[in-house]
Amino acid sequence: MPSSLDTTAAANVSTTSSAERRTANLMAVLAFLAHNAAVGLCYGSFGVLVMEFERHFSAGRAQTSLAFSLVVLASGLMAPFVGALLGRVQIRSVMISGAVLASAGFFCLPLTQQPAIMLACFALLIGPGISFLGLLPAVTLVNNWFTQRQGLVLGLVMMPVAVTVVPLIVVELLPTLGFETLLRGIGVVYLLIIPALLLVKDSPEHWRATSRDREDADDKGDVQPAHQQRPSVADVLKHPAFLPLVIATGLMMGAGVAKNTHMVPLLVESHWSMEKATLLLAISGGCAVLGSLLLGWLADRYNAAAVIALNALLQAVVWLILITPASFALLVLDAVLIGMCIGGISTAKAVVVSRVFGRRHFAFVSGLMGFCTLPLLFTLSPLMGLLRETSGGYVLPISLIIGGFCVAAACMWLVSGVERRHPDATQAELAPVAP
Repeated sequence: MPSSLDTTAAANVSTTSSAERRTANLMAVLAFLAHNAAVGLCYGSFGVLVMEFERHFSAGRAQTSLAFSLVVLASGLMAPFVGALLGRVQIRSVMISGAVLASAGFFCLPLTQQPAIMLACFALLIGPGISFLGLLPAVTLVNNWFTQRQGLVLGLVMMPVAVTVVPLIVVELLPTLGFETLLRGIGVVYLLIIPALLLVKDSPEHWRATSRDREDADDKGDVQPAHQQRPSVADVLKHPAFLPLVIATGLMMGAGVAKNTHMVPLLVESHWSMEKATLLLAISGGCAVLGSLLLGWLADRYNAAAVIALNALLQAVVWLILITPASFALLVLDAVLIGMCIGGISTAKAVVVSRVFGRRHFAFVSGLMGFCTLPLLFTLSPLMGLLRETSGGYVLPISLIIGGFCVAAACMWLVSGVERRHPDATQAELAPVAP
């Protein structure tokens, strides 16, 4: 018969475990909030406000579109810095800094009518703010807290809900509030999420160290040092999985950017109405939410790199529909499949990086990878437009995209072999360098 002391100890362990699970779930919610605020408030509002930006700043379409490109560019350039910073600074501090920067950018926009200053706001404030607040800190937080069902949780966190909802809200509020007030309102929303971000704890070890059980956690040796060692850039670049991952995910995500840019004009040139073409684009975007969940679930159950490889092969097939005579029903199926495939790439990629490179190096490797994929993200869309102009149609550029998917599938098949040797994220290690 167990003693009362044993019973009490068992109850304490159970309570601690339950409290830790609740905290982990809270961290997932906060990661979802941060990622959707970072991406949704900017990406979701910009497309609706393009003509308002043109009017207010007396800018052309090319100049206004450059502002959005600068956000993507700044986010990619900042990725290695953010990845290195996350191993040395608390995640909540990084996220809060991002919210403040993004808010400052939106507050500064109504203060000027100079196009150059508008571009500076997007490049120097909003873009870096999104990088600090959004994807990389959010997925790092999930990676730190979840060792099981990681793909599914990442899928939930990375669902682009705000990107779908924010445009509808902006369209309703614009006539009432006006352009300048609406921009300030977006800045206020970034500030309003800061109290929630104050609740972020980097990891279970960080949570235990700041809880009432700090002494117990110290006795168990659970607390890790704040400044963890990280691998050198050379170690990461020489890893057999790094370059194939960069090529594959860069080609696939670049194809997603190209799809968003060219899908509507491609369909209109194929004699579909603008309304139907826009509807297909909206369906594709909405299905990204389902894709994030589905590929996260599949990445949990199977080899995540192989899941991405099959994703690439499926896209190679469905993109053929865009250049063949097809009914509207088939085009709807195409939009659904492409949307789901694109929406789940980042989720499955995060699982691969965690398993292959190790959880401790996740943020650093992901940041470096984000920087290295930047050329492909920027190249494919304009290259597709150039080939369309020189060839007189979309057959050649889409054929190029399909070839890229085949290359991506081959690269991910190579990575799947490395992942099979390290199916558990705790097994993978890289040689660290002193901080």
